[in-house]
Amino acid sequence: MRAPFNGVLTEALVTPGSLVRIGQKLGEFIDPGVYELEVAIKAAYAPLLRIGNTVKLHDMERSQEYLGKVIRVNGKVDQTTQTVTAFIQVADKNLKDGMYLEADLMAKAEKDAYKIARTLLKNNKEIYMVNDSVLKLIEINPVYFDAQNAVIKGIPDKTIILSQMIPGAYDGMPVKINVNP
Repeated sequence: MRAPFNGVLTEALVTPGSLVRIGQKLGEFIDPGVYELEVAIKAAYAPLLRIGNTVKLHDMERSQEYLGKVIRVNGKVDQTTQTVTAFIQVADKNLKDGMYLEADLMAKAEKDAYKIARTLLKNNKEIYMVNDSVLKLIEINPVYFDAQNAVIKGIPDKTIILSQMIPGAYDGMPVKINVNP
């Protein structure tokens, strides 16, 4: 038996002399130079994802960065998660089978949007602004969330917002602005 490419045997499920049945998996053979990363994309962003798009990838510690290319996009939405599966091809000699990677996809550009820490959000749709040394809760339009940050719109120009959440903050709370040099 010959493989269609040069590679590495990563798993052998039969031994010499074993009975092999039709459809039985014999093992796993990979090309260690090229990998595919399967990612789930929110269904709302699926129309923005195109085959051939370049994607930045990084390891979980963000110490290594890789470049990949979208090679396939599933045309069906997963009904349970409301996501679409996309496949990103990446080739790098430092990659190993089974490594975790995160993908940074450029989905859509937003004008007048700000990236803030998710901890500054209240109910995922409001933030505190400082108005005449008093906190005021304003409603914003969240555009995107990730694990630590949110991209929001709807903040008026020259608005002062909190840099970190104040424990026990409430609408109308008097505050003093601390300007660090």
